[in-house]
Amino acid sequence: MATTSSHPPTTTETAPAGTARRLAGLAAVLGPLLLAAAFLISPYDTNADADEIARVIAAHQGATEASVWLWTVGTVVLAPGLIAVGLLATARSAKLGLWGSVLFGTGLLAITATPSLDAVALGALDKGVDVDTLAKVAQGTNDLVVVGVPILYFVAAHVIGAILLGVALLRSRTVPVWAAWLLILSMPFNVAGYAGGIEPVTVLSFVMLAVPFGYAALAFVRHGTGWVRSTS
Repeated sequence: MATTSSHPPTTTETAPAGTARRLAGLAAVLGPLLLAAAFLISPYDTNADADEIARVIAAHQGATEASVWLWTVGTVVLAPGLIAVGLLATARSAKLGLWGSVLFGTGLLAITATPSLDAVALGALDKGVDVDTLAKVAQGTNDLVVVGVPILYFVAAHVIGAILLGVALLRSRTVPVWAAWLLILSMPFNVAGYAGGIEPVTVLSFVMLAVPFGYAALAFVRHGTGWVRSTS
């Protein structure tokens, strides 16, 4: 006697791109570009000491506030973009994509959990705190273990995460080979530029991130993740 399955068949048809998918794809490109802009207009060198940074911020409060806004909005916007790229990479290479997404994402969470010294400096200057006191507060904050450990985790996690995502997209040929290599090299460039106080390299690193994320976002918007979907 013939029987029929009570489970409906599955299909690999791609659902039409909805608003959420389009917005996530846009965020994948816009987020890194906003971060690039934040560093581009930041008035101080990233390898400067606390005294110099405090004095530069005091002299360029408008540029500092604009940089803080760009960094804040860029980080928020990048989050859904990273989810889109991470889903796509995980669908193509489960271990590499998942580990890359987790490390990159938690790295961003770690750095956002630390105090924004630029914002603290702007608030202190608004209340009349002198620059010397401000420099001591900044140095004291940076010396705290509760600040230093998340920063170290961020440095390691976002570099390794970007490399793993790049390898996942490279192996699956989801993006052009050269674009995948841009992703792999982007965050090592980011650390080198930040630590060395080389602003063009830091800005370039985020542009390098935006390009492969853009290609991945285009694939995500057009085809989704490619995972099999149930019709139930």
